[in-house]
Amino acid sequence: MIFQDSLNKIPIKYHLMVLFSLLFSAVLAIAGFIIFSLVQKTIEENIANELTVSTKAIQTTIKTSVDVTIRNHLHAISEKNREILQSLNQKVKTGEITLEEAKKSGEEILLSQTIGQSGYIYAINCDGILAVHPNKEMENRDMSFHWLAQRQKEMKEGYIEYNWKNPGEMEERPKALYMTYFEPWDWIISVSSYRNEFLSLLNIDDFRGGVETLHFGKSGFTYIISGKGQIILHPWLEGSISDQADAMDTSFAEKMLLMKSGSLTHEWFDPQKEKKRTKMVVFQYIPEYDWIVASSAFLDEVFQPLQRLRRIILFTIFLAICLTFPLSLYLGASITRPLTRLTTMMSNSSTEDQNIEADETAKGEIGILARHFNSYLKRLHHSQKALISEISERIQAEQQLKLFGKVFENALEGISITDAKGNIVAVNKAFTTITGYEEHEALGKNPRILKSDKHPPEFYDEMWNSLKTTGRWSGEIWNRRRSGEAYPEILSISSITDSIGEATHYVAVFHDITEMKLKEEEIKHQAYHDALTGLPNRALAKDRLNMSLAKARRRKTHVAVLFLDLDNFKHVNDSLGHATGDVLLQQVGQRLTSLVREEDTVARLGGDEFQVIGVDISSEQQVMNLANRLVESFAAPFCIEGQELFITVSIGVALFPEDGENSETLTRNADVAMYQAKQRGKNNVSLFTKELSERAIRRLQLEADFRQALRKEEFTVFYQPKVEPHSGRIVSVEALVRWQKPDGTVVSPAEFIPLAEETGLINQLGDFVLAHACETIQVLADTFNRKIKVAVNLSPHQFEQKDLVDRVIKILNNNTTPASQLELEITETTMMTSLEDSVAKLNFLVDAGVSISIDDFGTGYSSLYYLKAFPIDTLKIDRSFIKDITRDPNDAQLVETIILMARNLGIAVVAEGVENHEQLKLLQEYGCNLIQGYYFSKPLPLEELITYLGTSGSINKRTIS
Repeated sequence: MIFQDSLNKIPIKYHLMVLFSLLFSAVLAIAGFIIFSLVQKTIEENIANELTVSTKAIQTTIKTSVDVTIRNHLHAISEKNREILQSLNQKVKTGEITLEEAKKSGEEILLSQTIGQSGYIYAINCDGILAVHPNKEMENRDMSFHWLAQRQKEMKEGYIEYNWKNPGEMEERPKALYMTYFEPWDWIISVSSYRNEFLSLLNIDDFRGGVETLHFGKSGFTYIISGKGQIILHPWLEGSISDQADAMDTSFAEKMLLMKSGSLTHEWFDPQKEKKRTKMVVFQYIPEYDWIVASSAFLDEVFQPLQRLRRIILFTIFLAICLTFPLSLYLGASITRPLTRLTTMMSNSSTEDQNIEADETAKGEIGILARHFNSYLKRLHHSQKALISEISERIQAEQQLKLFGKVFENALEGISITDAKGNIVAVNKAFTTITGYEEHEALGKNPRILKSDKHPPEFYDEMWNSLKTTGRWSGEIWNRRRSGEAYPEILSISSITDSIGEATHYVAVFHDITEMKLKEEEIKHQAYHDALTGLPNRALAKDRLNMSLAKARRRKTHVAVLFLDLDNFKHVNDSLGHATGDVLLQQVGQRLTSLVREEDTVARLGGDEFQVIGVDISSEQQVMNLANRLVESFAAPFCIEGQELFITVSIGVALFPEDGENSETLTRNADVAMYQAKQRGKNNVSLFTKELSERAIRRLQLEADFRQALRKEEFTVFYQPKVEPHSGRIVSVEALVRWQKPDGTVVSPAEFIPLAEETGLINQLGDFVLAHACETIQVLADTFNRKIKVAVNLSPHQFEQKDLVDRVIKILNNNTTPASQLELEITETTMMTSLEDSVAKLNFLVDAGVSISIDDFGTGYSSLYYLKAFPIDTLKIDRSFIKDITRDPNDAQLVETIILMARNLGIAVVAEGVENHEQLKLLQEYGCNLIQGYYFSKPLPLEELITYLGTSGSINKRTIS
């Protein structure tokens, strides 16, 4: 007890100094021991892994070297024997010996050879019959069932490794075989031998350098011995290990020969250092060659870094102990500083900050002082909290009252407060703004001053019943402003009760929803009317059509649906801009509305499509009169910003109930009829018929099939040659797309090409044809070693693409096709849509190296201006002029004029559709450059084109003369 008291009197900083020093020293010592052990273990594992990896690498090198040697040796023997059989077969061909004599001689030569100690040569034919074998009993035996014979029949030539057990042997042994095929005799010559018999062929020097370069530490090395103790490769030893008692631990060597594979540690006397050294050896057995590959390292060299680590750890521990004593003393002194701070806080607590608390767990006098200090502060804080709580509640109540007052005055909703009798006692600014009543005008009045005449008495009775039973009411109500104007509002009334539940006041909060009502009407109008023209939209048109149909069913009358589409409206947008197009659509809507009865409906369905719904129709003629009147009205121009615009309209008509029983069917059939009017030349009226419906269904099915055909690539590109009439040389071909369905049905291009144009799918189809044409250019160049140009048609839709030039160049680059071998055929009307854009596109294509040809020349503008303005290489005379060239002098004169004109302009001419010799002869006389038509060839698939070009690369002179 006395000792304990004496110990407690020692200053705390000295207690801490001793404790910290002992703890820190113990931690450092334990950490140093653990680190040293882990490093030693890691180094030992690393050297073992390194020795194992090196041993396996040498083992792999040896196996690879032996495999290459065996393969090359067997290969050389098999090739030599094939040369011998070839010389014998040559003598058979020259008649020096017979085939039987040659085969017998060849058999003797093959059987006279031995491979290694027990290897031999045999031959087997492709039917699996042994033709030659050292064992005469095996000859002519069918081995086709054996896996080795089946493998030889499949490979005929090559190298095979496998395990084989001869009759009388207990175990299989690795064997190698190299075979070569002598086709004239149908012999597969097989040279085989056991792999271990080829060790004599192995050259140790092939991998000596790789083994000797491996070192582990300063003295570690790798060596190889045989399973019987013979030294195969060693840095300085030779012979047998039994003869190396002085240089090698023979007991260790015997263990290694017994284990074959593994690792050992043994003591080895180092004559240079004259002491024993511990050595680690990792060795691996190669059973195929009975070799043991061993890698060794001296542990004292491996663990040499550990000695330095041990010295570093000991020095660190010593240095840490020396530094710990003063540091611990400093820490102890710093811990006792709270005593000073606590004394300071106690002196300040009576006048300044009282929110302090001492650490009662501190030792010695600090702990005693802290307990007394905290007890004092708890009593002081209790009194202070009670006072602060009371003050805070009063301040919060005052602030809340001010806040409620501001909310009441600045609320956007109108607020009025009445007493229990219903007299207004307070209103806010929003009340005055909404109702028009000033505060002095409303105070003391009943809310009945706001009452409108839009609600029956029952409405107000229900309101007061709800207030009495539930204490609140809310809903939509119409009130009246001071000016007399009625307005809608959302009103909420709540009752305020006293302690016994009696209502003392009523608070009414209301919000003017006049704007919201107006917006609802506006939104409702927008939902059912076209934003541009103000006409009913598709949804409202459908609703009105359904109502008209219901009325017509009751009255047994007719309803007409007219589907209108403006002709070539896209050109207005493209040339004059969308703003002008919008104004035109507005004027069209106004004109249509002015031409129909009030009970009829004019709607805009979208884009340039309009719909007219005629009700109470008595006859078909009445509808036709209306439709014709609408068409004729478009003869008058539309005036937009002082400019007159002329546009026509195509109209399709469907009648209820003849052409449909519901709105969807009638609208669809009217659309089909409108499409028919478009096809008949536009600016026309067409009535719906059953045939139109069937045609529309077929078109929809065809469009679906077409899209699927694009995905599945059911299209094929055919090629029709173009021939020089004087030389008969085929210089180019035209690419023509064909579509054959999986069921064999062939769809005419005249049917699916217009469909592709209308749906916009022509771009994808065009890219497909262009890519195939580029591939064909390469195929023809590789096959015939000469350049044959390929022409591809560009549709109007393709030519209008803004990125046309980039797409063409990209496809050329993807197929590495010379641009000079590609020709693009474009119709006259296609280029005339926008002259500046057309010239720019064509110039870009020509600059890239592509040739331009005008297709169907003579059927369009036939203008000399664009022949001069456009970079054209070729004119293609339409087949309609060639057809009657021998019978119609006008056609003949026109064709001759075109050829003469083109020649003067330096433009080549192609005549298409040539089908007889008389046409060809006349075109020759006119000097036409190229001929294309069935007279020479119909369009051919690529395979047939290659055959045709191979046999008719230059057409027979009699054919063209």
